[in-house]
Amino acid sequence: AIDYSSILLHVGTNLGHLATFKILPEANGRYNVQSVGSMSLDDRVIYIAPLNADSGRPAYASQTAVGNLRNSVKVNGVLVAVTPTGARIFKPATTKGAHKTWDTAACEAAAVVRYEDLGYALVGLFRDGLAKAYSIPALKEIGTARIDHVLDIRRLADATITPSGDILGWTGPSEMAMLNVWGTGAPVPRSHDSLFNPQLPIPPRPTISNLQWISGTQYITPRDMDLLIGGPDRPPSKRMIAQARNDEQQRRSQNRGAASSSATGAAVPPQDEGYWAYMQRQINERTEKLGMMGDSMDKLQDNSAGWAQDVGNFVQRQKRNAVMGGEYCELWRAR
Repeated sequence: AIDYSSILLHVGTNLGHLATFKILPEANGRYNVQSVGSMSLDDRVIYIAPLNADSGRPAYASQTAVGNLRNSVKVNGVLVAVTPTGARIFKPATTKGAHKTWDTAACEAAAVVRYEDLGYALVGLFRDGLAKAYSIPALKEIGTARIDHVLDIRRLADATITPSGDILGWTGPSEMAMLNVWGTGAPVPRSHDSLFNPQLPIPPRPTISNLQWISGTQYITPRDMDLLIGGPDRPPSKRMIAQARNDEQQRRSQNRGAASSSATGAAVPPQDEGYWAYMQRQINERTEKLGMMGDSMDKLQDNSAGWAQDVGNFVQRQKRNAVMGGEYCELWRAR
């Protein structure tokens, strides 16, 4: 629209005005914005799209297009402006071009879409429940499709039309659907995939009455809560592992004398020991080691249960203090 290289910025308002600005670089590295002109349309602007007049492709200010400005490579562009009452294709900022008025119903949403490699078209969603496609640049109707049986026509203004021809719109207050304007009209079969397993049993929710909560009565045990939250395969915490390691070290230090004597006696076999006696002695030693390992695991489990029981008792005590005022009594006695 101008005789020198620049970037054009187009702004549409809800009052039907469409303004054009040019963005030019300055010597100090900054950019200058200058107004080129404006024009008045018949209604509020709901969609603006710059197009290449030679190929019909979008004429956005991409990195390649901006880089070609230094070589004086200009784009022969036109602008598509859509309002609820019509559409216009023109060269900004003041030149008038092709104009199309919607005859039946107002347009709620519009976009320029591409059909494979055949070309581009202007697709609009109208208040009467139809989606219509118009040719570019003649703006002649090339096809219609009914969408009111799928989408909510009261929320067509919130729908989105993608450049590939997909319509993403609302079917209800909290449900959306995607349609394709270039489809064959056949219904898409409902998928049988599910995001959850309905056969999996759900553990019951822990329940407790108000009186039990006030008095601190515990309805479930810490072991039940741990199983409900973490599951049966939850590994022990670092604190439990450290406590079990300390207990094991204490047990080893206490039984070091007896273990060393038994190990010494087992390490020096009698001189007249036979083969079957040797096998019997090895089996007894291995059985004793397995028993020691089982005792360690039992002690680890007891420590974990005791720690959970202590936490539960502390929570109960805090509840009683918060309800009955026990915390203030303890502070008064401490003074």
